[in-house]
Amino acid sequence: MQNFKIDWKDVGFKSLKYLTELFVVVFGVYIGFKANNYAEELKQKDYVNTTIKEMYQGLAEDAKDAEDNKKGHLGGQKAINYFLKLSNNNPVKKDSFEFYLLGVLTRNFVSIQNTAPFETIKSKGFNLITNDSLRKNMIKLYDFQYEVLEKLEEKYQEMQFYANEANHINEILAPSILYDDEGKFVKVKMPLQISDQDRNRLILILKRFNFNRKFIISMYDTVIKDIQNLRKQLEEVYPFVLEK
Repeated sequence: MQNFKIDWKDVGFKSLKYLTELFVVVFGVYIGFKANNYAEELKQKDYVNTTIKEMYQGLAEDAKDAEDNKKGHLGGQKAINYFLKLSNNNPVKKDSFEFYLLGVLTRNFVSIQNTAPFETIKSKGFNLITNDSLRKNMIKLYDFQYEVLEKLEEKYQEMQFYANEANHINEILAPSILYDDEGKFVKVKMPLQISDQDRNRLILILKRFNFNRKFIISMYDTVIKDIQNLRKQLEEVYPFVLEK
């Protein structure tokens, strides 16, 4: 029977070599994994930063659009006051009659908001926004307040001034309006050629208009303030949004 002698020194050397090679492979895989994760984190960070900057810039446009709509409703209130004076036979600028009647009194507005950056963040997960207060204010503005404005302007029946009352107002005022043979406005007869019943009906319509416009103007005031506050918060949390 042959007797084999084990060279433990050689075994130890080979084992150490094997373990070293294994360690190098495992460490290399680990480094590669970490590098890949780091690259993904950088990519994700750049993506979020780009989206945040788009949101910051979009909010400026949203505030402008909200201000324009608010001014439109304030103009509607001026038209309401004009026709309240007219219905009470108080002096008014007759040249403004057709402008207020056709272009301002019953006008509605479209609520325009740039929600794309928010929807992007929403789809990726709100955990991307690590600041709890900022995340809460984003959701409040985009998911609640913008939706309320859209419904008030475009879907809530009570606020559809033209659809609800334009025909009624025209019917009441038509007997008092004089047009020439070419259809050009000449004047409105004073006092108005309307019955007491139609006069009361007109006043009730105007007062309801005034109440509804006051409500939506107050909503715009709140939203505009919250847009401005959110932009300031974005500046504090992400100072790069101020960069050109």
